[in-house]
Amino acid sequence: MRVIVRLFAMYREQAGTGSLEIELSEGATVADAMGMLKERFPELGLEAGMAAVNEGFASLETPLHDGDELAFLPPVSGGSEARLFLTEDPLEPLLPQMVGWAVEPQFGALVTFLGTTRSPNKGKTVDHLVYEAYTGMAEKVLGQIAEEMRARWDLGRIAIVHRLGRVDPGEASILIVVASPHRPEAFAAARYAIDRVKLILPVWKKEVLTDGSHWVEGGADPELRLGGSPSSTR
Repeated sequence: MRVIVRLFAMYREQAGTGSLEIELSEGATVADAMGMLKERFPELGLEAGMAAVNEGFASLETPLHDGDELAFLPPVSGGSEARLFLTEDPLEPLLPQMVGWAVEPQFGALVTFLGTTRSPNKGKTVDHLVYEAYTGMAEKVLGQIAEEMRARWDLGRIAIVHRLGRVDPGEASILIVVASPHRPEAFAAARYAIDRVKLILPVWKKEVLTDGSHWVEGGADPELRLGGSPSSTR
């Protein structure tokens, strides 16, 4: 069977191509495809990233079929020590993967945070939320937030993943995972991450109610706000 492979960013440069077709035996998995690519391109460091099949996250055991598109996704920022990205896929299946990836013997604390859609909100029933992003910039800002966290605390691996598109009540819109040698730093860094996301990440939320919809106005970093501080705009 034939599988289309897509490579991005550093993977594209390491392989010298962003797209190719490979021939695999029936019943082959992502791991089999990865092994074949490693043989063809020895410099290709796929282990630090993730995989997607037909635009959905996949594991090494995910089976492949004729005509599938298999994408290998390098970390957006932070090398092998960070997972920072946006996705339209549900976040809940990612949680055990991220926890397993973040656990290391030298780090004694691991904090996870899932922000979920609330309904009712302010007394009104929420049908769903819609998230929109300035994608390229948002990925860079996630890297900035991770760098700020590391500048303040001694941390291990960091994951910040934000949903895009429709998110129903009870579903997660953001996943944060922080590893650290000690729990105070891990809790503080996770809290810092969500607070900074709400202030500077270019992602916007529309709240769709049973009787209408509106964009939810959030915060903005006072140092970056075009109108200056709140007091200066009065």
